[in-house]
Amino acid sequence: MLGKKRFLILIGLALVLVLAIAGCGGNTSNNSPTASSTSTPASVKTEPVKVVSLVDQVKNTQHYKFFAIQVAGKEKDANYDYEDTCIKCHSQVAILNDKNAKIADFFKGGKYENQTEGITCIVCHKFEGKDMISLRNKGWDSCGVCHTADKPVLKLGGEVHHPQLEMMKGVPIEGGTPMPTFKYSNMKDTFSCVDCHITNSQKHDFMVPGVKATYVPSGIARTGTTLDYDQFATVFKQEKCVSCHADPKPTVDKLKAHQEEIGKKLEELRPIFDEWGKKVETMDKNDPKVKAYNNGKTYFWYVDADASKGAHNYTLAKDCLQKAEAEFAKLK
Repeated sequence: MLGKKRFLILIGLALVLVLAIAGCGGNTSNNSPTASSTSTPASVKTEPVKVVSLVDQVKNTQHYKFFAIQVAGKEKDANYDYEDTCIKCHSQVAILNDKNAKIADFFKGGKYENQTEGITCIVCHKFEGKDMISLRNKGWDSCGVCHTADKPVLKLGGEVHHPQLEMMKGVPIEGGTPMPTFKYSNMKDTFSCVDCHITNSQKHDFMVPGVKATYVPSGIARTGTTLDYDQFATVFKQEKCVSCHADPKPTVDKLKAHQEEIGKKLEELRPIFDEWGKKVETMDKNDPKVKAYNNGKTYFWYVDADASKGAHNYTLAKDCLQKAEAEFAKLK
């Protein structure tokens, strides 16, 4: 009988202890009124943090989706502006397995009809064993193998496509003066595209923090981007950044001013770029205005196709737009 009483006493003490802990909100290190008043009421439900895997992040990007959209467009319309040369950077198959692949190979009935994936993990990474993952291309070339101009020389009067690497390097339009960025000329062995676009190796949508992009309904073309500069400032929390940018505000403020300036100038010149692009198609190619337009187009296109609004290289972007404006002035 005595053993049973002791057992009941122990059970009672245990219940008292549990209730006491619950009354303190589970916090035994600080029992002050301030601490207890900030505890979450039992009636409030907290939402779990949604973790998106790196694979799913990639699958939600245009890097992954774009190729299938373009193949479908070309299959439907033979005159669709997408050529065999384009797929060397857009198709996993063409990049890794069959460099001679053609767009038609991905049409229904083609040998790769079920392989219309765009950029996947293995396009950028090598998997060499358990927990052994490395980049196929190091540093700037990890992105630069595709985000680089079609031709090594940017010819005045010609077109410029995806010239992000050239913009960072400061490669001028033919005959111009090189204007490399500080990041490329002084930090090219310790800094590269991934430090902003794949922050801390956990951000695989390839957009810098704070960027939001909008696209036409089909997803073929981007209609614009916006940047939350407060979110962008989180880039500087990385170990390699914070040592020089302990306070990122001056740098972020400068970036904002640069992007507003370059963005405004692009939109001022865009109507001329669009309007005269149609006009010159019907004009004599020897007409001085055709030459002026084509020269201005090259400078304008370089900055517009880079798509960073001066973030990659403000000095070169500003110089190009000044030259574009000068050439377009000859059209009056």
